[in-house]
Amino acid sequence: MKIRSVLVAHRAQINPQLGGAVDALGIFDNMIQPMFPIPMQHMSIVITIDEIIKPTLFEARISGPEGDLITKGEFQPMVDPFGVGKKILDLEKFLIPTRGRYTIELFEKLPDNKYKFISEHTLFIADYPPQRPFTQDEIRHILADENLIKVVRTEFQPLGTETKIKIQHSLDPNTPLMDGYVTIPEDNKLVVDGKEIDLLGLRRHLEWMFGRPMPKAEDMKKPEGEAPAEPTKVN
Repeated sequence: MKIRSVLVAHRAQINPQLGGAVDALGIFDNMIQPMFPIPMQHMSIVITIDEIIKPTLFEARISGPEGDLITKGEFQPMVDPFGVGKKILDLEKFLIPTRGRYTIELFEKLPDNKYKFISEHTLFIADYPPQRPFTQDEIRHILADENLIKVVRTEFQPLGTETKIKIQHSLDPNTPLMDGYVTIPEDNKLVVDGKEIDLLGLRRHLEWMFGRPMPKAEDMKKPEGEAPAEPTKVN
């Protein structure tokens, strides 16, 4: 037998009307986030296996970037008349602790309770946003136009801490700092409640906002009934 495919989605389920078909929401290969760790409320892994000729148990082992085992479990796929088996593994509150490559190893469980390795697959790559290149002409153009974003302020609470921090990031490093805000240090490290927080991803995330048109007042209003997010202010 062999693994035909391994897909990762925010949510997936077997379609009850279409035999063997899978409905998936948000299939992804990369998890781009400004900060880690990042929790996922739900993640589905869709595994398709070919050439299954008898009822077979499998084991899946999910590992992090350093080869550290995150979770494992046995499963038995549904098999069609052609020997193709499908299984959806649902993971609740899955924590992505750091940047890097997350993998899944698949094993066949043998009658003597030993495991035979089948194959390893990349689930996804977790990383910060790409770094934005700036030319001096581009910087001068943005700073000269009052209708373009050149300062971004945001407030958030890092996972695992009890303190909210306010960050101001400016295209012009000489921009005065608003009361209660701090800048991103040159080494991108900030200690909060005794825990070192890496702000490199946040820096890159905010820099992609520089040069965008200033939002209008009505654009920043939340629709009625929508819960407010952590505020991000621009100017």
